[in-house]
Amino acid sequence: MVIRFEKLPSTNTYIKEHAGELEPYTAVTASFQSAGRGQRGNSWESEPGKNLLLSMLFVPPEHIVPARQFLISQAVSTGMLYSLAKLLVKYETPPVTVKWPNDIYIGDRKVAGILIENTISAEGGIARSIVGVGLNVNQRVFRSDAPNPVSLIEFTGMELDLTEVAETVADDMAMFLGGLKYCHEGSEALGLLRSRYLAALWRSGGFYPYVALKASAAPAPTAVWAGMPSKGDTFEAEIVEVASDGPVTMRLRDGSLRTFAFKEIAPVLS
Repeated sequence: MVIRFEKLPSTNTYIKEHAGELEPYTAVTASFQSAGRGQRGNSWESEPGKNLLLSMLFVPPEHIVPARQFLISQAVSTGMLYSLAKLLVKYETPPVTVKWPNDIYIGDRKVAGILIENTISAEGGIARSIVGVGLNVNQRVFRSDAPNPVSLIEFTGMELDLTEVAETVADDMAMFLGGLKYCHEGSEALGLLRSRYLAALWRSGGFYPYVALKASAAPAPTAVWAGMPSKGDTFEAEIVEVASDGPVTMRLRDGSLRTFAFKEIAPVLS
């Protein structure tokens, strides 16, 4: 079910305020958000009526505990790739990938962002998740200081129907999120989700430059990194693995393995 509004402060906020009235997998869209947010509290630039601004209510199965909440992000990311493969099937595009942890890229440019807000129950489980997606569809000009935005229209050459885009994305998000009920530890479904996500990662093969945002506090094998770059220093590394709770393990040029949590590194864009 997709509920449509012309304007909202935020689709995530709307679901948060009306969660008790909505069925799981209900999606809410708005032509314009006056207070839309991206990751790390950033605003999300969207020209009114040009892009997809969608949030979905999700109630995770009991085995998706807070320590495994990154599986929700992996399911949404791979679901977005599935949607974009259908929306762009008639057009030639660079590879569509997931930039760790969950931005969606076409080539080296960002076409979508994902914001997931989890509510923890009194018992310590995840009571509900609100999955927010911003997908650039028909916007041609971006005025914010975002370094590398792109829209689908750059590849399609024509505007896409936002209602059809919303239905496609909502259906695929619901399908991939619903599949998490089968993702018990050691299950074939879990292995398939992780392998799909890893295979879809942007810069998944080869060494690329990154910048250190702060010293790593992620778990082993990087508990202590002798010679850890100072904030702002760059280094080259390749992606090896992404843990179920989110940190990425990378191999440096010297062959050593280092693990980084969110906000500890960022890619250097060419």
